[in-house]
Amino acid sequence: MKPFISLALLATGALSAQSICPFNYPVHLNSTQSDNGLVFTLASTTASTNNRALQLRPNPYLAGGFFVGLDAASPVLLANFGQAAVKSQARSLENQLYDLGPTAYLNLRDEINGTSRYTVGFANASTWPGAVEAEWYLSGGAPDGTYDLYHEEPLNIVHGFVLCTADHDLDPGPWYQLFYYTYSRTPVDFAECEYVGIRTTVAPTIYNGECDIGGVTAT
Repeated sequence: MKPFISLALLATGALSAQSICPFNYPVHLNSTQSDNGLVFTLASTTASTNNRALQLRPNPYLAGGFFVGLDAASPVLLANFGQAAVKSQARSLENQLYDLGPTAYLNLRDEINGTSRYTVGFANASTWPGAVEAEWYLSGGAPDGTYDLYHEEPLNIVHGFVLCTADHDLDPGPWYQLFYYTYSRTPVDFAECEYVGIRTTVAPTIYNGECDIGGVTAT
């Protein structure tokens, strides 16, 4: 496992869409509404995964469910926020976004020496047996509209994301699986994994010559 790299250092990469609007983005959006879609990319120290867009890989063990990761063929995750839940989106023939139904969830994969590792997935709330995760937030808004994705946790709990070489569902080909982790003391050295950041760019749009934050408002 590679050493943890500060998200602040990694958030200066190539994803950013340069703003022409003369205002700064909010510093903290802990419960967001977004109508124009978000693409999440990895902030990684590995060239082959850095700046890659996260994908939804069909979950063969859960009807209508998806894993989040990187592979050679799965569609890119397009998402919106709604009351701090991350919802998957699609585009119609008229290029309009609509809600696909699956929302992001965390499912405990393993717990080793005080470190919990959770599968990051998407599923429809009517199918997934757990509750819809509604504790996601974007933080660290830069002048160019780049934010980091986080999940709310209690104080003194270290948390973030780790990308691992997948060890299951390999028939369609090798792939990387995204996990979320938490710990209070010392992190576990997961084999064939790397701590990563996840970021998105909320690009501004122009209406009648005036600036707008592009469909995202704090609630």
